[in-house]
Amino acid sequence: IDFAVAIYGSHAVWDGASIADNLPIGQWQFACIKKEPPKDIIEFLTLGWSLAQYRFHNYRAKSSSPINCLAIPKDVNDTRLLGQVRGIYLCRDLINQPPNHMTPTTLEATMASLAKAYRAKLKTYDGKALETDFPAINIVGRAAETAPRLMDLRWGKTGPKITLIGKGITFDSGGLDLKPSKSMEMMKKDMGGAAIVLGLAIALMASKLNVQLRVLVAAAEN
Repeated sequence: IDFAVAIYGSHAVWDGASIADNLPIGQWQFACIKKEPPKDIIEFLTLGWSLAQYRFHNYRAKSSSPINCLAIPKDVNDTRLLGQVRGIYLCRDLINQPPNHMTPTTLEATMASLAKAYRAKLKTYDGKALETDFPAINIVGRAAETAPRLMDLRWGKTGPKITLIGKGITFDSGGLDLKPSKSMEMMKKDMGGAAIVLGLAIALMASKLNVQLRVLVAAAEN
């Protein structure tokens, strides 16, 4: 693929995705024929290519959509790149799941898995502890079949302190079914804030940045 295409002046992530979508299925690599582009441009193109290959096949017996493979260019920080890809893929996977599967329990299990994978610490507040220390979260979800909870994940011991807070309302009917049905159909996305901060957490932890990361996710069904 010749970089002589006009990638400058536009967003290289979108360009990378467009290139991947318009090439026949196969195995590819970037080749600079004329002028070597900046390293960040190559990394953005690679990220865009990777994101264009996302498929949500969780409920299919077998994946039927082939993907375009790209060799990671040698100058790209593959640790950072793959951390971003894994984080964005997780974010999309969480939002795409239906609310009968994506419950507060599922969000907690996801964070437990991340804590184990990246050697982070996870503390969950539920039951009496949630009712006492975080009554507002408890009030939102206490009538639901799946109990509400607050997850607190911590990673890193040195560097600047960064706290990410994500809204994890896995389904929001608007209280006592106050919303019309059409307004409720997409309310499974109301936990998108939680999905975004968990995806970002993966990107930060996978890149091994020198930060003290804290991720708070309030999870409930309304």
